[in-house]
This record gives sequence, C-alpha cells and structure tokens, in this order.
Amino acid sequence: MKKLLLLSLTILYFKSQAQDSFATGNFAPNAKAAIVQAIRAKEPLSIDGKLDETDWQNAPITSDFFMMEPRQAGTIKHKTEVKVLFDDKNLYFGVFCADSLGKKGIRVQDLRRDFLFGENDIFYVQLDPMNLQRFCVSFQTTPYGNQRDLQAFDDTFRDNDWDALWRVRTFQTEKGYFAEFAIPFKSLRYEKKSGEVSWGITFSRLARRDYELTSFPAIPQSFSPYRMTYAAQLKGLELPKPSVNIRANPYILYQNDRITTADGKKSIVSNPKLGGDIKWAVNSHSVLDFTFNTDFAQADVDRAVNNTTRFNIFFPERRQF
Repeated sequence: MKKLLLLSLTILYFKSQAQDSFATGNFAPNAKAAIVQAIRAKEPLSIDGKLDETDWQNAPITSDFFMMEPRQAGTIKHKTEVKVLFDDKNLYFGVFCADSLGKKGIRVQDLRRDFLFGENDIFYVQLDPMNLQRFCVSFQTTPYGNQRDLQAFDDTFRDNDWDALWRVRTFQTEKGYFAEFAIPFKSLRYEKKSGEVSWGITFSRLARRDYELTSFPAIPQSFSPYRMTYAAQLKGLELPKPSVNIRANPYILYQNDRITTADGKKSIVSNPKLGGDIKWAVNSHSVLDFTFNTDFAQADVDRAVNNTTRFNIFFPERRQF
C-alpha cells in the first residue's frame, strides 16, 4: 500500500512539473504534429473579406490557439478561427478574429505596406512548403487589409524586403473582423510530389489592445511563430505543377534641359533613358535576375551591419522591384 501511494505521488509530481514547464518555460515540439485540413473550393471565391460562400461555411475550423503573450499558456481573451481552401491557382485562408468591442477594439497605427510589427492588430500565417523546418514565408494583414510579407530563417534572420504577389481583403463587424487571403501557388516555391502533400504551417494573431499574442500550434514564449520546428502540417492540398513565374519592372526616365547662356543663346538638351529588371523563378531552387540599363540612382545603399555571428551576411536587393 505504501509503495502504491509513493508511486502515485511521484506520478503527480512529475505531471505537475511538466504542466508548470508548459506554462512558464520551454517545451519540445509535439512528437505528432497538429493537422490543418485544406479542402478544394467547388465554386469561384470572391475575395471580399466576408466569407459568405458555401465553401467557407463547409470548411474545417482551426481554433485551438495557444497564448504566447502576455502570459504563456494563459486563458485566451480574443478567440480566432481559421479555414483553408484551395483551387487550381490559389491557396485561400479565411479568418475570423473575435473582439468583444468590435470595431471599437481595433488598434491600427500604420497603414503602409510592410508596416511595423507591434503597432497594429495583426493576423499572420507562415508557410514552409519545402518542410525544411528552418525557413518560412509569412503573409500578414491588419483589420484594414494592408499587407506585410517576409521571409524568416531559423526564427532569427528575417528578410523584410521580400515581396510576393497576393491579395487580402478584410471586413469589420461588431463582433470582430474577418480576413480573406488569396495566395497564388506561383508565388510560392515548392516541389510537385506524387501522393499526399504536407506543408509546415503556423498561424498567429496579435490583439494590440491587450497585446495578446496567440499562435497555432503551441509555441513557447521564448520563440516566435516563425519557429517552424513547432509547425503544424497542412494536408489535403492538390498542387498544380509549378508554373512560370516572371516579374518585369520596366522604367523610363526623361530629362529635358532648357539652357540660356549669358549672351542670350538658347538650347534644349533631351536625355531619355529606358531600362528595367526581370525576375524569373526558374524552379523551386533557382531564380534568375536580369537587369538592363540599371538606374542605380533609385537604389539605396546597403545597410551597415555588425556581424557578431559565425554566419555570412546576405544583403538584400535595395532596388524597388
């Protein structure tokens, strides 16, 4: 009897210790990743932020978010629901971010593209199509529908200058706000594989009024939602073959000078200039950049960086493209 009682107390102790670690410290990723199920849209979707199509009503809901801030594993005040659809061209995310104050609870201070993190209400989704667990692309929006996108490496190095072609629309109500994302498959790099497809994915929301940061799946407070070792698995996708992805950014400059000399002679000097940049994603591993008659007057200089790590620094392209 005494041995049984001692064994029971030991089990309760270690269980308590594990729960305390989950609430206040780091914890390892689940041995079995959470599943996010995507289903094919049967009808065309109107990207208006309202999520009133039949396909959205029938899509599975992901809502088991985990509080990262202000208190790890605390009770979530602002509930979030996410649904995932796809068709032959796009991957769609339908989001509802609940707020008891509705429109009055919205906090947005920065309406620029690539707005500053931490100043606004934000919902964002991270994708790891190659399942590297060290890299992700992030698509983010506010209740007003402005966009922010970036690449993250090892949850530490981030390329905020990365821009992709995608759409998002939002719709505010008295119970919160909706967001509807449409991300073209051609804006993502992935390999077309036979059989079941599975991508790493995380969701996160920042409710700025209470600075409540939540994520799905559970990620320790010491990391960020870009930590893809904790990612769930997005399943159910039927991927199209990676298509040609070419972006062109031409420009034309025209300078016209009218000169009058001291003796009254007049002359006109015209100087047109034509050029541009082309970016071609050859495949999921290679990108070809071509520039013609580059206008370096429109490019910023590289930022000064003090490298105190053993890793090389890769400077982003500073020209607007």
